Amino acid sequence: MYKSHKKQIKVTINGGKSDLSAMLLGAVRYALGRRTYIVDWTCEFIRNNTHLLLEKDKKVIIRDIEQQKEYGYGDKCDEECWIALLDYLKERVS
Repeated sequence: MYKSHKKQIKVTINGGKSDLSAMLLGAVRYALGRRTYIVDWTCEFIRNNTHLLLEKDKKVIIRDIEQQKEYGYGDKCDEECWIALLDYLKERVS
């Protein structure tokens, strides 16, 4: 199982969990198909903070990653990152 060794910080968010979950979903949609550092960073952030996602948003992210296969994930390293995140999220949906 993936475990982050990064230092945790306390952050105050103005808004609810649904707002934060929607923003994380937006980050995934922005990064899908790109070929930059943002792919790895986004996948890592989602893995480390899956608890911030609503169940419905986890399912949408899973669907979006699966559908992206038709258009391509970017470079091979990007594809590996997205597939790993896809598998990780599938293990964590209700």
